[in-house]
Amino acid sequence: MKIIFWGNGNRGKNCLEALNNEGYEIPLVVCHTGPSIVRDSADALGIETISPQNPNEAEVQKYLQQFDADLFVLAAYGKILKQQTIDIPKLMCLNLHGGRLPEYRGSSPMNWVLINGEDSFGLSIIKVDSGVDTGDVLAERSFEVSINDTICDLHNIANEQFPLMLLEAIEKIEQGGYEFKRQDNSSASYFPLRFPDDGLIFWDTLSAEQIHNRIRALTEPYPCAFTFYKGREVKLLKSALCEERFFGEAGRVYRKKDKELLVCASDRCLWLKEAEFKDTNKPLYESVARYDKLTTTKDVLMNAVRAGILG
Repeated sequence: MKIIFWGNGNRGKNCLEALNNEGYEIPLVVCHTGPSIVRDSADALGIETISPQNPNEAEVQKYLQQFDADLFVLAAYGKILKQQTIDIPKLMCLNLHGGRLPEYRGSSPMNWVLINGEDSFGLSIIKVDSGVDTGDVLAERSFEVSINDTICDLHNIANEQFPLMLLEAIEKIEQGGYEFKRQDNSSASYFPLRFPDDGLIFWDTLSAEQIHNRIRALTEPYPCAFTFYKGREVKLLKSALCEERFFGEAGRVYRKKDKELLVCASDRCLWLKEAEFKDTNKPLYESVARYDKLTTTKDVLMNAVRAGILG
């Protein structure tokens, strides 16, 4: 089985090394431009790499054709392949998608799973077609999500499980015993690319659970959920729901304990376990006082009125 591998990040690195360890012929690895641990891994394995700006250019397609590959495997490769590129391998083009399908099509599915407060998430291997994550499903698995799991936890699961799933799927293809499951488009949902500014927290617009879900979904190495304290941006790194039914005014800090802050959301309080200023990386805990406030839409509007911008 001759495979051209397309990959990025730890998912790509782990899958590439798993394929190599199983003895599959990998004549070429396609990487993103810029620094790449997948390229570093391929270099260490003595595999040729390319990093095209546009993988669908005619020259790139012509170059790919000369390898006479059986499979293309995409593992966290972020660029969309057009049909002419998808059709190059003799058998098929596979994509490793970090979400349950068809419910979590699109970008950043694992972040969205946590934002939505799901209690499970899925990993899927699909046959690539001309749509976005619409191809037939070759393999899928589900995993539980606990209330305090973060995006790092989900990625760790995916980075461990995808190589195993990929090897099993390719073995089935080699043996001719594979079956595809067509996606039910009536159950499909699409989630778009997220941007850093999407992580802004106004404490009076979201519930404690919604804020907690955003913090754990967007924590490092992602840009993080964030808020403001006295005009300074604060990264929100870790939180926990408060077991005690503690209420108050949204955005107000009601307790300081063991370097944690009890802050009220729109419905009730939650604990900020780790938060730091973006400009200095110093803990918010050291600067904030009990009964201080973090950003709310109410405060923004009041300040705008007082400044003569509104009213």
